[in-house]
Amino acid sequence: MDDLRLARAASPDTRTRAIFVLAARKPPYHVYGNPFYEHAGHGNVFSVDESGSLNENIQNYEYSPKSAIHGMVFDPTETFLYSADMWADKIWTHRKDPKTGLLTLVDSLDAPDIGDHPRWVAIHPSGRYFYALMEAGNRLAEYVIDPRTHTPVFTYKIYPLIPPSLNLRSKNYRSDVCAVSHTGQYLFATARSNTFDTTGYISAFKLGPSGQIERQICMNPTPTSGGHSNAISPCDWSDEWLALTDDQEGWIEIYRWQDEFLARVAHCDVREPGFGMNAIWYD
Repeated sequence: MDDLRLARAASPDTRTRAIFVLAARKPPYHVYGNPFYEHAGHGNVFSVDESGSLNENIQNYEYSPKSAIHGMVFDPTETFLYSADMWADKIWTHRKDPKTGLLTLVDSLDAPDIGDHPRWVAIHPSGRYFYALMEAGNRLAEYVIDPRTHTPVFTYKIYPLIPPSLNLRSKNYRSDVCAVSHTGQYLFATARSNTFDTTGYISAFKLGPSGQIERQICMNPTPTSGGHSNAISPCDWSDEWLALTDDQEGWIEIYRWQDEFLARVAHCDVREPGFGMNAIWYD
């Protein structure tokens, strides 16, 4: 049955497609990826050669037959991998072997509510707190990492990613990504609108020294719905700058984060089909 699912996932007759990759920063520097939609019950591990080029698929590790993983994150030691499972409404924990880079299942945890659809995950640099963005729930859930099992434990703290007055129309929105700032003092998260004439939102949160969410600072409208994107990307070497991408119109914007206010300081249109899904910072 597993071989059949893998074969169906690769078939051009299905809508299964690659959705997410995460490159390890520690030896053996494997690349971890996920398919999405149907037949997506396995993640994939790829080895690399000395130049960093993909070498071969060395492991297809199991989730569940209902799974559709959209985002993953390693803990700071890169010993545990956490996955957001939209379709099975779960958060998965796998342990990474430090020598082989292969994964072993540790546990899975149900989302706070059925239909939340966890889409994106982030972890604090301390490794003590973990955050899961719920695409359909349009909210951010906080977890503490159990120091014994290294699995997330829900703290029952949840924050809205769209104005609470819009909850009756929550199906008009789908939350997108969350990310921790360079110093670990802040967390940012975004939500998209499903209609082009309605804006999405970007929220900022203050984090404590261990990563606990202390307060939601703001929830600002974004210039457009965000399309499929509205993805926020904090700068890798400073808390001062963030990038926001949009594929409704095709652009990237830079925001300055200063005194806990967001200010848009640059806008660049790129009118190419499909442009604007995600941004990375390069120094």
